[in-house]
Amino acid sequence: MGVSGCRWFEGFGSYLEVCKQSLTGVADPTLSPDSPIVLSLKVLYSYPGLSTAEQGNRGRAEMFRTSFRDYERQIREQMTMMFSGYGFDAQRDIAGIILNRWGHAYLSPQPGFFFGLNGQPAPREILRREPFGRIAFANSDLAGAMDHRYSILEAKRAVSLLLDQVLLS
Repeated sequence: MGVSGCRWFEGFGSYLEVCKQSLTGVADPTLSPDSPIVLSLKVLYSYPGLSTAEQGNRGRAEMFRTSFRDYERQIREQMTMMFSGYGFDAQRDIAGIILNRWGHAYLSPQPGFFFGLNGQPAPREILRREPFGRIAFANSDLAGAMDHRYSILEAKRAVSLLLDQVLLS
C-alpha cells in the first residue's frame, strides 16, 4: 500500500505503525511486501465529555476486563476491515499477537498524580517512597519520563529499597 503507518477514527484502536526493523549485522534489512513485519497498534481509551479522572478510571477498567481472546478478535477484525481489500487475510497473515496492556511511553495521569492535590503527596511519590511489605514499585511512569533510562533508574531505586529492607532486618 506504500504506507508505514495510519490513523483511523472508527473501530478498534486508532493508530498503527510498521516498527523499524532492528539491525543485527552490517547489512541494512530490506522491507518489501513479502518481508515479515511487526506492527504497533495503539488503542487509546478516551471518552470525550468525561473528566480526565473518569476517562482514566473507565479506560483502565475496560483494559483489564477485556480478555486476550477478545483483544485478538478485535485486532483481527480491524485489520481485516482495513486491509482485506489489499489482499490481507488475518488467518494467513498474522503469525502472532503480543499484547501489552499498559504500553511503554504512554501515560494519562489524573490531576494530582505528579504533584499532589490539596496539600496531599502525589500518588507517584507514595509509590516511590518505600516498599509495601516486600513489594516495591518500579515503573518509568513514576519518574514522569517514559523511556528506557528511567525504567532502569526506577528499577535501581526499587531494588535499593528492598535491599535496604532485607539488609536492615
